[in-house]
Amino acid sequence: MRSLVFAAALLCSFQVWATTSPEALYMPKPVYPQGMNNVQGRAQIGLNLHNDGSVSDVKVLDASAPAFGEAAVNAARQWRFKPWTVTADMPAVIDAKNDMIFSPTGDITVPFRRPVNEVVGQVCSALNNEVTLWRRDQPSRPLSAMRSFALVRAYLVLPVLSGTLDYPASLLASDELDNALPEIVRKCRNQPKSRYIDHLPETVRVRL
Repeated sequence: MRSLVFAAALLCSFQVWATTSPEALYMPKPVYPQGMNNVQGRAQIGLNLHNDGSVSDVKVLDASAPAFGEAAVNAARQWRFKPWTVTADMPAVIDAKNDMIFSPTGDITVPFRRPVNEVVGQVCSALNNEVTLWRRDQPSRPLSAMRSFALVRAYLVLPVLSGTLDYPASLLASDELDNALPEIVRKCRNQPKSRYIDHLPETVRVRL
């Protein structure tokens, strides 16, 4: 049985106040805690990212067990990012959060199925409201970064980490989702009582 660790930052943007997320150069995953290989766990850490690419003030914000929090912190202290030029959108220090899931099975998608199913199962009227708020609050950011779209996109590439799907196939499904977003938004606007999943490309639906 393989024990896997999924760091959300490997696939999704950091939860930061900056408009653009830093690019990771070295991001080792945590070592599964000794004696807990059959236990599923999670940890959320907070850290500061500096424009020279270093990290500091790594701390546990929440963890299902202290050992998972310790493993997450030990890994994050080694992380390094591509240095960036300080601008209004990319300050010298960025306060970031990262969620990590520790899974004792080879199928890394299991912990994420429920939240993804809840998102794609929502009625279009709810998605319409989210789109309206996103465009109002984040006018410079693409629709693909909106939670309901970003969560599905991240889920599509998860199988790459467990070796159950090759990267080109995963990338193709992600691209098809991105290309379909304008049409999904249009159809949901015209059919508010339908469901988000009804308007996803078939190649995406079969992977959910």
